[in-house]
Amino acid sequence: MNIVILGGGISGLSAAWSLRKKYPDARIALLEKQGRLGGAIQTLTTNGLLFELGPRTFPVSRSSALLALIRELGLQDEILFSSKQARQRYLWYRGQLRPLSALYPRLIPALLQEPFRAKGTGEDESIAAFVRRRFRSPAAEVLFDAITLGIFAGDIHELSLRSCFPRLHAWEQTKGSIVMGFLTRPKQQDKGLFTLRRGMGSLIAALQSQLSIDIHLNCSVTAIHPQGVEAGGVFWPAGQIISALPAPEIGQITKRWLNFSSRSLWVVLFAFPAHSFTKQGFGYLVPTQEKEFLLGVIWDSSLFPEQGQEVRLTAMVRHGGDRAWALTTAQEALQRHLEIKEPPLSMHAHLARHAIPQFPVGYGKQLAKFQKEVQQMWPNLSLVGNYLAEGPSVEHCIRSQGSELIRSQ
Repeated sequence: MNIVILGGGISGLSAAWSLRKKYPDARIALLEKQGRLGGAIQTLTTNGLLFELGPRTFPVSRSSALLALIRELGLQDEILFSSKQARQRYLWYRGQLRPLSALYPRLIPALLQEPFRAKGTGEDESIAAFVRRRFRSPAAEVLFDAITLGIFAGDIHELSLRSCFPRLHAWEQTKGSIVMGFLTRPKQQDKGLFTLRRGMGSLIAALQSQLSIDIHLNCSVTAIHPQGVEAGGVFWPAGQIISALPAPEIGQITKRWLNFSSRSLWVVLFAFPAHSFTKQGFGYLVPTQEKEFLLGVIWDSSLFPEQGQEVRLTAMVRHGGDRAWALTTAQEALQRHLEIKEPPLSMHAHLARHAIPQFPVGYGKQLAKFQKEVQQMWPNLSLVGNYLAEGPSVEHCIRSQGSELIRSQ
């Protein structure tokens, strides 16, 4: 059996890992257009400092697939758990840094009334429309706006509730209430967050070294045929094809379009002297109403102090200018919000291009139509990737491959 995998991000690599276990005698080739594997996952080490350019923290209670992969790769001793202070989260709200819990008293009346609201029709709607209908509270809008920015870097007035937060939609339809759904959900022990001691790049390195497959870098896919794939000027025969390409790329190749965009943002990394910032917590988000380019800041050194003595911060900035603009915007925000006056020991800006898919209202129906058309045209083509999942997380990318990557002919 010849299997060709398109794309070497975490979706393609975890698919390759699963397929190699299931089909030990298959010939598997992975084609990646860039000169490196890992996609959004990339660890930067500079001047002895460790920074993540992509995903860096994962909830223990909702990362079973990722943890299983880490253990299978023999990296279990590399798991680093977050400090207890990680539970404290903040908002930059009305010009001040405030604990997220400061919003809770303003939410109590809305939470008490929410179970008595009429159930919706079940049709898809924007996150903003859902929140207004269920809670009728400005504070709830602020909270959901901040959460949506933190996960999708997107607009609650445009994004689909059903695609972005399917659990909330399901709770309303099955329990008649978000509050009742939350209270009756299966209890999970909260074990905090985790990362890998040497950075998430070590996960990619382990996959690359342990995967007994043919890996071809700098190999862009140009066409898919029933008998194989054109990539890098070569035809690759394939009985089975797994596409882990981003949605815009697989859409362009198949000429079956998904009507949605992807959000780019600047990831700006800072290291400051240890005494320059002492507040503990996960970090903070900046609601849209504050009209800032900054989306939020992760306090890496507070989360994982074992990774270094310096104060390490990661600022997420809307894509609105060049690298120098992103560095200046982030540093000025840190000075205003966190009162950090000292110059950084190190700083780096990375543009994450089209990193986060934006699922508009009605996206679920578009996706189902796209998948059906692809299956009809290319019966040996299977799709994996973050545009198929309940959000762009690493866990969902691993899970998006489903139980069967290979379709029976």
